[in-house]
Amino acid sequence: MHPEGFRHILSPVDFSDTSALGLRLAGALARCSQAKLTAVYADPFLPPPYFTQNRLEEIQRQLADAERQAEQRLKEFAAEHAGEVSAEVKVVKALPVEGILAAAQETGADLIAMGTHGRSGFNRLMLGSVTERILRASPVPVLTVHPRAAAVEHFPQLRRILCPVNNTEVSRRALEVAVRMAQCFQAHLTVLHVKEAGAEGAIADLCSWVPGEARAMCSLREETREGEAAHEIIHHAGAADCDLLVMGARRRRFFDSSVIGTTSVRVVRHAPCPVLTVTG
Repeated sequence: MHPEGFRHILSPVDFSDTSALGLRLAGALARCSQAKLTAVYADPFLPPPYFTQNRLEEIQRQLADAERQAEQRLKEFAAEHAGEVSAEVKVVKALPVEGILAAAQETGADLIAMGTHGRSGFNRLMLGSVTERILRASPVPVLTVHPRAAAVEHFPQLRRILCPVNNTEVSRRALEVAVRMAQCFQAHLTVLHVKEAGAEGAIADLCSWVPGEARAMCSLREETREGEAAHEIIHHAGAADCDLLVMGARRRRFFDSSVIGTTSVRVVRHAPCPVLTVTG
């Protein structure tokens, strides 16, 4: 992230209502931070599994037409949902996760803002969704918007921001992002530290831990609670009617892939507001 804020925001689109919410929030942030905004649609545009050789040219024409139609639809979708920001559009011929990550690298995006489709039952325990796979692999912060945000009046107005922290470097980076977001939207920022029994990374004096320069940039309120971190963070976000939650998440290698902590995953899935995850 640039010291002055985000410079290029990438918003993945699948033409759903949820991705429209992600694009709306991306547009608001792009307008506030004067960042460039690109809406991206990823699709492999695969031919049907069975076709004869004499249909090859016809299939190729159909796939080319599908790409052109997708680009036109993406332009219309971006114009409708990106707000006052003029978004560029990009159609990537790839599966969603691979296409989104490739587009982020190609455009030099320093933030990915996307809607996440809610799941219920056993599937909530799985890291199988596009959004959660992006969270595990993205080299830049990821802003996720759950469908429940649609029920919030005047979305995406950001007035109250919550930043839960522990004594880690990634939390310090998340706080820096939260401060810039609060300054950009002139929002109230609450810094929350949950002391978990036996957990590492406790902060003895939260007031002194928050950098002095951050205090001059926005309104801060420090709170210390005891309990299970994810539960306390989600509860506080709902009780305080927060509009955005900014948090750091440590990423670890697991065999040939990477994972983020269970607290971060639970917060992203269950938070009552959008979540901006800063990984490290």
